[in-house]
Amino acid sequence: MTSQTTIETLSNEILLYIFSHLSWTDLLTSLWSLNIRFNSLVCSTLSVNSNSLNTGLVFTLGSSYNKLYSTLFPLLLNSSCLSSCIQRIHFDERNSIVRDCVYQWLFNDKEIIFPNLKSLIFTQCRLKEPLIESLVYLIERQLNELILSFAKDNFMVPDCVRQDSPLVIDKKFIFSIVEELRNETS
Repeated sequence: MTSQTTIETLSNEILLYIFSHLSWTDLLTSLWSLNIRFNSLVCSTLSVNSNSLNTGLVFTLGSSYNKLYSTLFPLLLNSSCLSSCIQRIHFDERNSIVRDCVYQWLFNDKEIIFPNLKSLIFTQCRLKEPLIESLVYLIERQLNELILSFAKDNFMVPDCVRQDSPLVIDKKFIFSIVEELRNETS
């Protein structure tokens, strides 16, 4: 007589180890809503806040617009249990899809969608007024860590644009914003 091992019979420790090697999108689309135990383990995996492990929600160049908007957004926005476990979000704004997601996910009319968010990372950040206002709001209320990596073209002006154009972002302006954010947290 042969015995079969199914995923449900594995210990929580083994499942957490397996889950830690899956992307958050794979975790949610494959394992969320299977049962209470798996939901709890998915939340445990997503609640880890570690830069070295690149945990939490990570939006990168490979993010699919259809998958984000049709499947993942509704899952996160309709499950307070799931949105509450998120402590770290990393946006790579080199992807225009990710840039569109930032405002819809994080900054929904000053309503905090992720109440336990502690770490927020922007790679190739493109500072816009709504983002700046929202960052100040989040810093005041909940963030412990904010990492901004700026896009080089934030500081580059095409020859066809006048220097006094609102499209030109001055480095001094960026540094004053960073200083203001720093003062807000002091």
